[in-house]
Amino acid sequence: MKHNRTVTVLIAAMLIAVLVAPAMAYAVPGRGMMGVPKPSADATKQARFQNRMELLSQRVTMVLGNRTRAFDNIAARLTARIDRVAKLADKAEAANGDVSAVRTSLDKARTLVADAKLAQFKAVALFKAIPGASDKKAAFAAARAQAKLAMKTLQEARVTLRKAILDLRSVVSGLKAAQQ
Repeated sequence: MKHNRTVTVLIAAMLIAVLVAPAMAYAVPGRGMMGVPKPSADATKQARFQNRMELLSQRVTMVLGNRTRAFDNIAARLTARIDRVAKLADKAEAANGDVSAVRTSLDKARTLVADAKLAQFKAVALFKAIPGASDKKAAFAAARAQAKLAMKTLQEARVTLRKAILDLRSVVSGLKAAQQ
C-alpha cells in the first residue's frame, strides 16, 4: 500500500509540474508574460522597414561622401591645371604669340568645370532624396544618370583643356622656330 501511495504522490507531482511549468515559462523575462499581448506583425514590419530605411540612408550618405570627395579632387586638379596653362599662355602672349585659340579653349574648359559642379550638386540632391522616394529604383536611376552626366561633363572639360595645351604647344613651337 505504501508503494501505491508513493506512486500516486509522484504522479500527482508530475501532473502539477506539467500544468504549472508552462505558466511559469511566461513569467520568465523576455519570454512574454501572461496577459501582455505580443507585438503585432504590422508593428514588426514597420520596425523592419524603418531599420532598412535608416541603413539605406547611411549607405547613401557614405557613398555620397566618397563620391563628392573624389569629384571635388578631380575638379580642383583640373581647375589648377587650367590656371597653370593660362599662366603659360600669358608668357607666350608676352612673347608675341597668338594664343586666342588657347584662351577660347581655356574659357570653355572653365565653363565645363562649372557645369560639371552644378550637375554634381543636382546628383547629390537626387541621391539624398532616394530614401524618401516612393519608387526607389527610378529615383536611383535618375540620380545615377545625373552623376554620370556630371562626370561626362568633367571629362569634356579635360579633353578641352588637352586641346588648349596642344594649341599652346604649337604656338610655343612656332615662337621657338621664329627666334632661331
